Amino acid sequence: MSTDTPSGREDEAFRAWLRALSEVLDTDLEDSLASQGARAFLWAAFVENGAMPPSYFAPLLGAHRQAHAQQAVTALLTQVHAETGRRPDVPVPYSPPTECEPEGAVRVGHEPVQGIDPSDIHVEAAEGLQCLLADRSRLVWPLCPDHRVGLHATRAVSGAVWVCSMGDHTVRRIG
Repeated sequence: MSTDTPSGREDEAFRAWLRALSEVLDTDLEDSLASQGARAFLWAAFVENGAMPPSYFAPLLGAHRQAHAQQAVTALLTQVHAETGRRPDVPVPYSPPTECEPEGAVRVGHEPVQGIDPSDIHVEAAEGLQCLLADRSRLVWPLCPDHRVGLHATRAVSGAVWVCSMGDHTVRRIG
């Protein structure tokens, strides 16, 4: 089995596995295949573990989300400190799967992290951190250096970025 991307029979088995997971996890994993980062993660999980059941896959997905969210939060907190002088504590907890949340749950503040592609995860982590700073400290961060308004996290072709809604321009990458 190739570790790059599926082809032929491998692709059929891979997609059947994704459909089976999707039914139990109440998500459409095949939809995420359009994203190269998500596809790479899902294919690697399949190659390394075979068509594992959802109960085995969900913790892998949770660990993947938590690792990328933590990476983003760590980088963002360095920026928060440099720009505001503040050092907030922002945990990135993972809760194991339950009946209500069959995938488990990763959160940054109160915001769920549900992406599979690292760029999507970074956007969600940035939004969670931004909301947490606003809720806890009434702090609007980050600000556009040109317009002095809050930025919005979004996914661009280049990855996760902060965008200014006032000037509709990308200010910088996230993470």
